[in-house]
Amino acid sequence: MAANTVWGLDIGNSAIKAVKMVRSGDGCKIVDFDIIDIPHSEDDKDRPARVRQAMQALTTNKRFGNDVVYVAVSSNVCLHREFQLPPGSEDKLDDLVQYEAKQQIPFPLDQVEWGYERYDDPAGVGVAMIAVRKNDIQDLLNLTKTEFKLNVCGITASPLALFNFIEHEFKPENTTLILDAGAKTTDFVVMNKRQVYFRTIQIAGREITRALENKLKVPYEKAEEIKKNIGESKQQDKILNVIEPTLRQLGAEIQRTIGFYKAKARGRVQSCYLLGHTFRLPKMGENLQTQVREAPFVLVEGLQHIKCDPSINMAVWENEFPTMAVAVGLGLQGLGLSELKLNLIPKSEIRAVEVAAWKGWMGAAAVVMFLALAYSYAQAGAAVSKFESKKVELDAAEKDIKKYDEQEKNAIATLPERELAVKRLARVEHDRGKEAQAFARLCGLKGADGKSFFGTESKIYLTSLYVSRIPFGLLAGTDSSSERGSIAGADALKGKQSIYAPLSKGADPATLVPELRPDIPMVVVLSGEVEGSGNDNSILQKLGDLAEVLKKIPEVKDLAIPTHSDGPTRTETLFEYDHNGVLKGSTEKTAAGDPAHEKKYSYTLFNVMFRWDDSTDLDLVPVAGAAVAPAAVTKKPAGK
Repeated sequence: MAANTVWGLDIGNSAIKAVKMVRSGDGCKIVDFDIIDIPHSEDDKDRPARVRQAMQALTTNKRFGNDVVYVAVSSNVCLHREFQLPPGSEDKLDDLVQYEAKQQIPFPLDQVEWGYERYDDPAGVGVAMIAVRKNDIQDLLNLTKTEFKLNVCGITASPLALFNFIEHEFKPENTTLILDAGAKTTDFVVMNKRQVYFRTIQIAGREITRALENKLKVPYEKAEEIKKNIGESKQQDKILNVIEPTLRQLGAEIQRTIGFYKAKARGRVQSCYLLGHTFRLPKMGENLQTQVREAPFVLVEGLQHIKCDPSINMAVWENEFPTMAVAVGLGLQGLGLSELKLNLIPKSEIRAVEVAAWKGWMGAAAVVMFLALAYSYAQAGAAVSKFESKKVELDAAEKDIKKYDEQEKNAIATLPERELAVKRLARVEHDRGKEAQAFARLCGLKGADGKSFFGTESKIYLTSLYVSRIPFGLLAGTDSSSERGSIAGADALKGKQSIYAPLSKGADPATLVPELRPDIPMVVVLSGEVEGSGNDNSILQKLGDLAEVLKKIPEVKDLAIPTHSDGPTRTETLFEYDHNGVLKGSTEKTAAGDPAHEKKYSYTLFNVMFRWDDSTDLDLVPVAGAAVAPAAVTKKPAGK
């Protein structure tokens, strides 16, 4: 339930930031704030005592009373997971997310506080799940609620508070990056409508201070003072040269994280907002912009829509504003003005707040109930006349129930198949070490002459060996209209120049088992290079020799090896140099027109795929009376 007056409390690494906000209609304003430094220490063991000291100063300076308080937890203690649910999942969303939480969170659910936010996704319903260990939540409540008697009604992750702040103030319409540089870490948050993605970068203001401390041989506190006053220093250029390597490291880490985000096919970042004192350092934004050219940087200098009460000391507020974004975002959520509303406060705490509120209003509720009953009695006659119209509404509601029942059946129709796949994968542990045994035997493969099959003598080189229980069905393809099918048909996997192109000529060995086995079959993909020309018949002969060697291994089943020469090839060129490092005969030409002393080697790539059935594997025996798994026998390779 939204409140009319809320304190946003951000307990950071170097300071506690508090902002008091009140709601007025659809808007709000800041009526008070404070920032208390947490004493610096190199020993993190005494951090609780230092935080407690800062909290004591804060609660002495400001009267919180019974005002609602929202608190943030740091991003580095949050577990963030994203997944998609099929269309039509809205009616059973909580149940489906509960099921996914058990799979996605690597801890028992009774050891974490978790919640989720939904967003629209082209594939169906997108879900962003966030979980925090209960110990971390309880430590925060012990400090704020138990020890200092604050009325804590909400806890959320700091990246979500940053999301809510930027959404309320700037309302971005495209994919937007938020960088909030604190004392020890920099929060990397990407927002795309209601979808949020975040990571923690372990480079921030402290690393800049440490660089000055080490280079200038001054105490940490003095280095911090030099950093804060770079703009007024006569040796500004010298100081900037000292911290430049650290700024490059930060820029490289930001660029790497953007690349990781884009690698998940999430799209390009189109704008970026900078928050935190670190980004206010002279030339900081310019240096980062030269490294990270993904999107234009905007340094957030002030508020756009939120007002400040005239009683606010604006000079102090403007100086401290860059660090207040999380606290303001918390206040927006407490006032009911935020886009994301995830609350990690334990349900027992919520019930306690609700019970306390109920007790306070119990007498008034009794009076209201009495008046309502009297009014209902007076209106009983009129209610009878409306009975028939309500009956029509009831009939319509019954039709809706039938429709929703059908939607429910469609939503959970795929769950048995997914449960079966999970059970089959769970049996992999019964064959511990089998993958390693298969790996060792194939790496040491011998030819008919008893010599190693792979190596310089045979001119056949092993470059990759994939041994796994996980089906390799991606290359076999699925329905081309699905997202998975579009990936399977991409040129990168099936194009003529792809090293996996030959694999699309045959079916996935994991799908060739006609009966339903209790487990997932072991699949092997063996890749390598044959030295020679792409049209050389000797290459096909060598591949034929490889097939014969593999067929003699009892465990090899459903062998699929290409017998065509239209796969990808590559050419390696080596040049000879004299002892002075000069290319020999660089100005000479051979009859073919190539530089003298040049050697060329051509290689043709190959892939072999088969199923590895160990005779000692008890799961080879089909399950008696079991139904055939549709996914294991009916799906065919794309392009067939």
